Amino acid sequence: MDPQSQVDISKLSETDKKELNQILSNEAQKSNIQQTVHHLNDVCWKKCATGKISSSTLDRAEEACAQNCVERWMDTNLSILKHLDALRGGH
Repeated sequence: MDPQSQVDISKLSETDKKELNQILSNEAQKSNIQQTVHHLNDVCWKKCATGKISSSTLDRAEEACAQNCVERWMDTNLSILKHLDALRGGH
């Protein structure tokens, strides 16, 4: 990237800095969600897709396994978040 085209952040107004921080925070959240979905797909695929792929869909047993895998993962994460909230003195 041409150094002349870079923005000098110190010259931004406070409003622009806040907006830039919000955009960066949103992008970080999107990236975290994408990484989580990718990880979950990988784990549940390895666990559940046991047969040969002969069509564009999973068979019933594989589909049920994948749904259960995702639901258990979500339950576990929700439980962890509740426990962490309780440790921080939440409700």
